[in-house]
Amino acid sequence: ATAEAPPPPPTEGPDYDRLDIRVGKILKAWKHPDADGLYVEEVEVGEEEPRTICSGLVNFVPEEEMQERSVIVLCNLKPRNMRGIKSNGMLLCASDEAHENVEMLTPPEGAVPGERVKFGDYSQPQMLPDTPN
Repeated sequence: ATAEAPPPPPTEGPDYDRLDIRVGKILKAWKHPDADGLYVEEVEVGEEEPRTICSGLVNFVPEEEMQERSVIVLCNLKPRNMRGIKSNGMLLCASDEAHENVEMLTPPEGAVPGERVKFGDYSQPQMLPDTPN
């Protein structure tokens, strides 16, 4: 008996399904050599190579807390040059209204880099994310 192939992902769905939000793991992070407020991170997101991502978290998260940390990453952004370094994604954070307290979003224990974050009705299939615009 041959197993049936799973049905293809839907082509229509809620707008938030268009976001390619994945579990990531910062492999290493360092201060950007040309921008005081930026970190440069190598982030594992389940692809062949880690992504380079720049984030403006220097004033909110100590460098040692950035190392080997599980994070949530928005992956389908167009690459952006940030002071000479191409950033390929965004670490997702939450802050208070005054933007004085900023914390990175953290996936649940046991989440694997590359797993896609899902919103809404878990019984419904999730459509494929948009490609970078």
